[in-house]
Amino acid sequence: MSQFHISETDVPGLLTIRPHPVADARGWFMRSFSAREYAAAGIHQADMVQENHSRSRHGVLRGLHTRSEFSEAKLVRVARGRVFDVAVDLRPASPTFLQWRGFVLDDEEHLQVRIPAGCAHGFQVLSDTADVCYKVDAPYDPALDVTIAWNDQELAVSWPLGNPVLSGRDRDAPPLSAVREYLPKWFGSDVDAW
Repeated sequence: MSQFHISETDVPGLLTIRPHPVADARGWFMRSFSAREYAAAGIHQADMVQENHSRSRHGVLRGLHTRSEFSEAKLVRVARGRVFDVAVDLRPASPTFLQWRGFVLDDEEHLQVRIPAGCAHGFQVLSDTADVCYKVDAPYDPALDVTIAWNDQELAVSWPLGNPVLSGRDRDAPPLSAVREYLPKWFGSDVDAW
């Protein structure tokens, strides 16, 4: 029996993954990753080179972050709490170029999101605290960091909470217009399947 329901979205390569926890009077047990089942959806364990874990308090907004090359797909889940998670498609050849999709990720429904390379990612914490875990397919390289303003008017992401708590990096991030000319160079002309 499959332990996951993996679904494609209208954004090429953006998947939702719904685990099936088993609960009883003691609590619950859930598989959060299965190399075999994920491989069938194009997510290969061997590609995952790093796992990150952040803890943030209510109202914190992290993002919108990407890399200046066609790399770093992410597999995102929330181990504790609740967040509004966003992926922005920055791939010029994609039919959903410059569109965003938002998902509520939490420790009750356990929904996961696979964000393909070439998309910016961000989230805002809706609970008192939240632990966000994400596996990535490229090692961290600060020289490749790109941040786009969380409140960019062209992208118009509808964040659920006003007055977010931001890092200096996110507060001072440039608008999309400052990096838009680089998108074809960074993300090529193809829409990557992973």
